[in-house]
Amino acid sequence: MNSKNDVAESLLCGGEDISALVVDMGFSTTKIGHNQEDTPRVFLRSTCGEDVSPEGNTTPPGQAGINGAVNGSVLDDRYPKLKFPLNLNNPKEHIRIKPLFEKNPVDNTTHLNCDVFEKILHYGIEGVESKRVFECTDEIVDPIRLGGLNLKMNEHPILLSEANIHNHKMRAQMTEILFETFNIPALYFAKKAKLSAFSLGRCSALVVDIGASSLNITPVYEGYVLQKNSFEFNIGGDYFDRLIYGLLKKEQVKVVPYYQQSLKWRAGVASSSGNSWGNGATYLNNVHTSYEEEAILDVIRYMKESICKVRVGQNGTTNKKNESAIGNPKNGKEVESPGQTNNGAKNVNAPKWKTEQEEEEEEFFELPDGVKIKTDKYRYDIAEELFRALPSDHNFNGLPDAIVKCIISSDVDIRKELLQAIIVTGGSSLFPGLIDRLYNSLREKECFSQTIKMKILNMSSSVESLYSSWLGGSILSSLGTFQQVWVSRKEYEEDGHAIVLDRCF
Repeated sequence: MNSKNDVAESLLCGGEDISALVVDMGFSTTKIGHNQEDTPRVFLRSTCGEDVSPEGNTTPPGQAGINGAVNGSVLDDRYPKLKFPLNLNNPKEHIRIKPLFEKNPVDNTTHLNCDVFEKILHYGIEGVESKRVFECTDEIVDPIRLGGLNLKMNEHPILLSEANIHNHKMRAQMTEILFETFNIPALYFAKKAKLSAFSLGRCSALVVDIGASSLNITPVYEGYVLQKNSFEFNIGGDYFDRLIYGLLKKEQVKVVPYYQQSLKWRAGVASSSGNSWGNGATYLNNVHTSYEEEAILDVIRYMKESICKVRVGQNGTTNKKNESAIGNPKNGKEVESPGQTNNGAKNVNAPKWKTEQEEEEEEFFELPDGVKIKTDKYRYDIAEELFRALPSDHNFNGLPDAIVKCIISSDVDIRKELLQAIIVTGGSSLFPGLIDRLYNSLREKECFSQTIKMKILNMSSSVESLYSSWLGGSILSSLGTFQQVWVSRKEYEEDGHAIVLDRCF
């Protein structure tokens, strides 16, 4: 009688439709879902909290499952030191932020925190068993799974996205954990740029990925990532967040995290009801520096997403009527309201631009503590960094020049195909006006013939830019011909890491 794992592995050789999972792990977020679906089901932060208290973890062994959810995190016997997921709106004592990926500032290499990798995957796919959901009752109910897809990892093949620039050590670490710790039946690695191209039905494209940690410009030709012609620059969402943070510090503006306001509100409710809730100031003394900073950057991230945009006029000048991103007029100044024709008659289809009073109201951003700051210094100057030389990286002279440099470094026979399929993706590509400005800047470059039709491909929605590589993985793993290239656990046991390196490219 065959086991479930044997049956799963036999399906891999038959080209039949199997239920695979697609996992896209980035510096900021992790997306997990089923193949053949168009959106991931699980969105998680790519960070955990690590208990660094002097006495260590206070949860008795074997009791984590009974405790269930604690302040937004789920405790687990497998990882007693790690708290996940983190709710930055709640303060936590002695919790240090531990990211999934860490960059070495000396050699710019990326390292994987294996325990965080295991924790996120285990929670995101299997969830954590809990015997008690609500703290208001001691009644023991049937065990349930909190979070994740509530699936068993040893029953589903996994397609995992990886960085465009190959990292042998990280791939070996992930492979070992997935096969030896989680006993998955099959595995495949795919480069993020290739998956982003597949998400728009392209086998050849120039993928510009503006993520949280870096900007990656990668040519993809006939499904192959040209790593020698790929460029990576240390500018992305995190860079913009810290840039805003630095400017606020110069202005002597103190950013208060959301959890501090939550503490004040709870303390006010407790005092008004006559209950002793506790001293919030004393509690805050034990919040780790990294946790507080991450909570502050969460506020700044929301500010950036709310107000920052790109100048789209000539040479980067502001043109209010063209501020909206292509295909997303709601991000611009146009509102649905009747206008006037030249002869004074009403035209119900004409747009009405916002009044000066409405513009004035948009010049301020309110912080969690109620302090309002003027946004004129941040509205356009932050995103403008994408079009300027980067002081910390002399090789970066702006996004248009970086794209030109990447195309010129590629073979002359494929340059036309790359120009006709430029894909801009990533969370930091959602600045309103970015696509317009980039298109205009590239058209001004004299190195390209005017007869070549340049085209920037847009996602059907701004949300898809956040998970284009996941969507490409869902499409790829759903193809019948793809079922032949899975690396099964049996093959891994026979050949080791070499089979993964040879088959996944």
